[in-house]
Amino acid sequence: MNAHTRTRSRRGRTLAREAAREDRRTALRLLLARADRGALTREDAAHLRTLAEAEIAECDTFRRSAGGQQSAALRLNRRIDAAEQAMREIEVERDEYAAEAEALRAAAGKGEQ
Repeated sequence: MNAHTRTRSRRGRTLAREAAREDRRTALRLLLARADRGALTREDAAHLRTLAEAEIAECDTFRRSAGGQQSAALRLNRRIDAAEQAMREIEVERDEYAAEAEALRAAAGKGEQ
């Protein structure tokens, strides 16, 4: 299986994103260690900014996605609550009709005697 085939699947794309993120974070740690030692060159500083901006952009994307997923989950919970309420109402009606049918059967049974 080649790399192109692996990135077609959802799992493959996820693994590719995770690998890119880990590479970016490793480079960030290296550049930050250089900055701590005062050994950061102009090129290193530019690379550090690029990596930091990429991390920020990815975090923002995932935060928006999580917000959308939370909204969808809340909508589904409201639908489930409404469905459960409707079921409770139907069960009450069913019990009322069952009691009414039993009363009618009992009345019909007394009338036959």
